[in-house]
Amino acid sequence: MRYGIPLLRDRVAPRSTYADSLLVAVRRRNCVRAESTSELTDHSLLELAELLATNRIDVLICGGISREERDFIEARRVEIIDNVVGSVDELLTAIQAGHLRPGFGLNSLKETETERKTGQEADNRKKPTSSAATGSDDNPIVVDCLACRNRVCMNGERCPAASHIGSEEATDNRPDYMIEATLDISFEDERILCRLSELIYFCLEMRFSKIGLAYCTDLEEPAEILVRVLRRFFKVYPVCCKIGGKIMSDAVTSPPAESPHSMNHQVACNPARQAAVLNQIETDINVLVGLCMGADCILTRLSDAPVTTLFVKDKSLANNPIGAVYSDYYLKEALRAARVNSA
Repeated sequence: MRYGIPLLRDRVAPRSTYADSLLVAVRRRNCVRAESTSELTDHSLLELAELLATNRIDVLICGGISREERDFIEARRVEIIDNVVGSVDELLTAIQAGHLRPGFGLNSLKETETERKTGQEADNRKKPTSSAATGSDDNPIVVDCLACRNRVCMNGERCPAASHIGSEEATDNRPDYMIEATLDISFEDERILCRLSELIYFCLEMRFSKIGLAYCTDLEEPAEILVRVLRRFFKVYPVCCKIGGKIMSDAVTSPPAESPHSMNHQVACNPARQAAVLNQIETDINVLVGLCMGADCILTRLSDAPVTTLFVKDKSLANNPIGAVYSDYYLKEALRAARVNSA
């Protein structure tokens, strides 16, 4: 059996076609060894398929793979084991032990070591029926819905992997009421409501009256327009990211003095103060507009009210971050940045 593993440095690449090299591993009898490594330069599906054919690969072991890439490769009689995480040594060990499967990674090595010590065979274990396993102090719970092949939740059945997580008895009926309001919006006959309209309908159905708007000063203009729209229906309290911020003394991180926004950028954002102000106002819901990565995490964690994101700031993609996952150029840029930072 011959395995092909797209690698980024010494780990399986997060995307099958965006890798530095393809490792060829061979299994003969009970021995698995790395045979050769071929460089990937074009980061294209055709290049990967050609290497798989040249090296007579039977099984492709990879991270993420698109549906089109999967169909293209499987049509060439190559089996795919996807959503795999780990180093070369970890993968070779898992292949030899017969434990490699879609979704491998995270706690898989601990499971393997436990079986080795107890002398149990993998086939004698009860295999998980979904993408998660029961956790313990030494073996934490891992949920990977993308790797799940059963998808019983899509039929309204309880997920066996997550059924033991959390309490069945609800102490607060607000989540249920929110879901009902969400379903009222999402089950429209024709998808005509934009995200802003959905926000308005949702808040009206939830009977919210006080809306907090946590915005970045970089998106002040759309924030102003948004406030004017929302104030037709609600009391709106816009709070900017610089509130309570401290002036940064590092001139290297500040723009030139002649920049019209130079003073804004010399003041550090303070999402914790934004959350504190909105908590003091006792808003019913807080809407995020363009907060920086990390700042949004802080505010969401500290907010007493539910938080939703309406506008996301993306300087490269015209505030449309989902475009990156459909763009070869930006995926390559992201992986290149990851390699530089990890070097």
